[in-house]
Amino acid sequence: MTRSPVDWLKRAAMWLFTGVVCLSGYGLAKLEPFATPVELTLTSFDQAIPFLPWTIWLYGTVTVVSLIAWIQVPDRLAVGRLFFTLMLASAVCWVFFLAWPTTYPRHLFPLPDIDSATIREFADLRAADSPTNCLPSLHVALAWGLALTWAGYLKKPWARPLPIVWAVVVSACTLTTKQHYVIDVPAGFAVGVAAWAVVHRTLRADAPLSRFWTRRDRPLSALDPVPIAKLRAKVEAHQWSLDTIDWPAGPLPPLDPLMVRLINEVTYIEEIAGLNFRLLAEASADEDLQVLYSLFADEERRHADGLRKVLELHGAPIRPPGLGNALVLDQFDTLDPTSDADAALVAVSNPVFETFLDAGTIPFLREHPALQSPAFDEFVARVCRDEAAHMGLNWTMTRERARDLAGWRGLRLLANPSIYRGMIAMPFMSLDVYALAYRAGYDFRTLVPPFKRLWRQHDRYPELGRYPLWWMFRAFCACGLVATTVALALHRAGIFFGAFWTTFTAATDRVAWLLFGRALLRRRGLPEP
Repeated sequence: MTRSPVDWLKRAAMWLFTGVVCLSGYGLAKLEPFATPVELTLTSFDQAIPFLPWTIWLYGTVTVVSLIAWIQVPDRLAVGRLFFTLMLASAVCWVFFLAWPTTYPRHLFPLPDIDSATIREFADLRAADSPTNCLPSLHVALAWGLALTWAGYLKKPWARPLPIVWAVVVSACTLTTKQHYVIDVPAGFAVGVAAWAVVHRTLRADAPLSRFWTRRDRPLSALDPVPIAKLRAKVEAHQWSLDTIDWPAGPLPPLDPLMVRLINEVTYIEEIAGLNFRLLAEASADEDLQVLYSLFADEERRHADGLRKVLELHGAPIRPPGLGNALVLDQFDTLDPTSDADAALVAVSNPVFETFLDAGTIPFLREHPALQSPAFDEFVARVCRDEAAHMGLNWTMTRERARDLAGWRGLRLLANPSIYRGMIAMPFMSLDVYALAYRAGYDFRTLVPPFKRLWRQHDRYPELGRYPLWWMFRAFCACGLVATTVALALHRAGIFFGAFWTTFTAATDRVAWLLFGRALLRRRGLPEP
């Protein structure tokens, strides 16, 4: 499988994050908060092992080899196993370092007084790393945990022994570099192997780590099926086609390039809403819900196709998604319709998402002079009618999730990593849309009432008040309201500098295309630029 640059970056980021965490605990233990390090007696085995400074180069390969192992992880299961094996091995070592710290007598093994790259490298290591935190060897524990996990996902049989051979070499080099006592090596080996065994047994394909924050099967059902059935009948009766709109023959006057970018970003927002509904349809146990969500997904795709039709009539190109939309589109690879945590997240995010982005931009586009026409007005009227039905079902199902997962029961949902991936994407998505809309004449004051309504939504629906996931989105609404207020103040002061923000988003658009490329659009079944 061909990986996009963002796939490589994700793996490199996990390598960097894991390294920072391991070194943080290691460094904390060196502060000796609980006890003074003890120097052990060198055994005859310790004294018999020669001091070989050149082996420092082999000893130091852990950093590079771990990066290679991270780059090669094939799937989420392997990522979880590698990360938690290294974390567990590190945590066990930290306990020993804090409770019973030891130190090594390096002064008995001075470096040769010669100027060479090897001696300089060795001297730098000794200057940066004090001789404490010996038992068990964290170096050995990480090497064996890494090697065993890595060997498990290598495809070629001839390659699988190589990580084990490497771990043996690194273990030996901890002794020939006089970094550790002999006893430290088998202790580190035991920690690394034990961590690998525990994680390997815990994280299985049929029992993923996510089980503690999610419940599986079809998680969505209607507590009161009667209104859902009525809504289904109403929505089925109002289905429509783009072909029934009397579009002008074209070509129409060219659009401002900023407007072209804005319409493209709104198009991707419609596609994302459609993907949300498609996931909810798969997550639904009731036939009426399945049909409704499937119809809504088709409607959102129709809205996106209608906006592409507008671009076509004006002779404007389809553009790739900006960074925010690209991050959200990429996230659908990690969402599971059989997970109640993912279904609840999408169910509660959809009404917030549509209120903030759909409702904020579609009416603005209808009023814009460059787009005004009877055909576009009719198209937007149908979009708004669809959205009204979407919002009705969105809030109904959000309230039902709130009743099912109120209070302590819903706290587990907050461990869902998709929440935090979304938090990274939303600022970029908002900036992509509203920086462009501002340059096109958008009035930020129109955002204030929707944000206030969302902030007070649990007054209207009291069950939301005890729903932990809702409070996450309420915090998002507060951030959005603050950002809108600041934008209005900057606008009144004449220092918003809209051109700077659209230039910035143009740069992030290019970054998104370099990172994700056409592969992302193909995975989502979207037209390519």
